[in-house]
Amino acid sequence: MKLEFKVLIYSMINNFVISVIKIVGGVILNLGSLFADGMHTLSDFITDIVCLIGAKISKKKPTKYHPFGFGKVEYLTNLFIGIVLLLLGIYIIISSFFKKSTIPPITVLILLSVVFILKLSAIIIMHKIGNKINSQVLITSVKESMADLYSTIGVAIITILLQFSNKFYILKYSDIIGSILIGIVILKTSFTIIIDNSLSLIGEIEEDNDKINKVRDFINSKKGIKNTEISLIKYGAYYKLQLNLELDSKLNLKQVSRIENNLKKDIIRHRTLNIKYVTIYVTNKIDKKK
Repeated sequence: MKLEFKVLIYSMINNFVISVIKIVGGVILNLGSLFADGMHTLSDFITDIVCLIGAKISKKKPTKYHPFGFGKVEYLTNLFIGIVLLLLGIYIIISSFFKKSTIPPITVLILLSVVFILKLSAIIIMHKIGNKINSQVLITSVKESMADLYSTIGVAIITILLQFSNKFYILKYSDIIGSILIGIVILKTSFTIIIDNSLSLIGEIEEDNDKINKVRDFINSKKGIKNTEISLIKYGAYYKLQLNLELDSKLNLKQVSRIENNLKKDIIRHRTLNIKYVTIYVTNKIDKKK
């Protein structure tokens, strides 16, 4: 089993355990913000299942009708996650107005500390592995999980404030306000996921200068190459490279063809570049102002 799938399965189990703890605790204690937080975590569990399916499909080999593979399926998967979060955020905000406030026992903080540690450990692992293997699914899961982590902190603050609600009447609304804020955080996360993945789905160019320069330096290290103009197009966990190549004018046609073929093979074989498809255009001169 590949590393990406192992991490996703771990995250899925983690989210299921956390969501059960929060939802059951929210119902028993009649703490609306904790229940809302549990529903948020449950959405993480559901979307983890979708991510597993999406990650599996995105790794399929290219076909006659899909010559550049299925990497963009990850963006469709993430769009689904964004829509689920959008609907969940709206539900939590609306339902918050119908919750009655109660004073929960201070021991709720122990429960929240446990789920906080469980969630934080999952985030650290997904962040580290996601960046290491350039997994768009894991990177998106980290963004979603961070929102869940913040909402857990918010529930802890609400629990503390409610302890003083008998003395300060206004604090009785902490649970309602907290539930609404959790819903707003979820909405904000959903908008970010939907916008980012919509742009990537229609063909987004990589703008990370470090990655672009790494590719350029590798290409320019080859003999016979004078200048390059590159475009890295995102395809989920990998890239498609469009390369304009200015070669030494003294090279003959056979030498140009050899350089082009060898360069394409070397780029694809270079694992850290994460480039699977290369299109090369040979030109006499590249405008350096571009």
